[in-house]
Amino acid sequence: MTHLFPCILFVLMCGTSYAAFTVTCPLNYSPITVGSCVRYNQILCNTANEYDVSTGIFTVQTNGTYSISVSMMSGMLTSHLTLRKLGISSTYMVWLYTGTNYNMASQTINCELVVGDTMCVYAQSGSSLFSVYNTFTAVRIS
Repeated sequence: MTHLFPCILFVLMCGTSYAAFTVTCPLNYSPITVGSCVRYNQILCNTANEYDVSTGIFTVQTNGTYSISVSMMSGMLTSHLTLRKLGISSTYMVWLYTGTNYNMASQTINCELVVGDTMCVYAQSGSSLFSVYNTFTAVRIS
């Protein structure tokens, strides 16, 4: 069931002019650096080119209400991720936590964003994320 939600978001995003992006990690383990943005490098959809794979940062190009979703699976080690709105003082939007034995976590929020706002999924703790179960998606819904 957990895999169904990113797929639904992907289909909805790519069929509308409000699309922003859906990105994921490659198969197997992806190392993460604690204290930095997670760099999802598998682009499933990036119609407005708002997600930068080299930095892991989403930069808003159109004012509006966005639905933003993050899912994670850390594998054998615990991990904490946060969705952050970057700026002079970073704002924590949501926290995600997974325990051991391939636990999963996901969060979806709706929020108002303006042109130039930047967001990323930030690694609070852990050493790797496991496979394509890790996604970051944003869709402008109005």
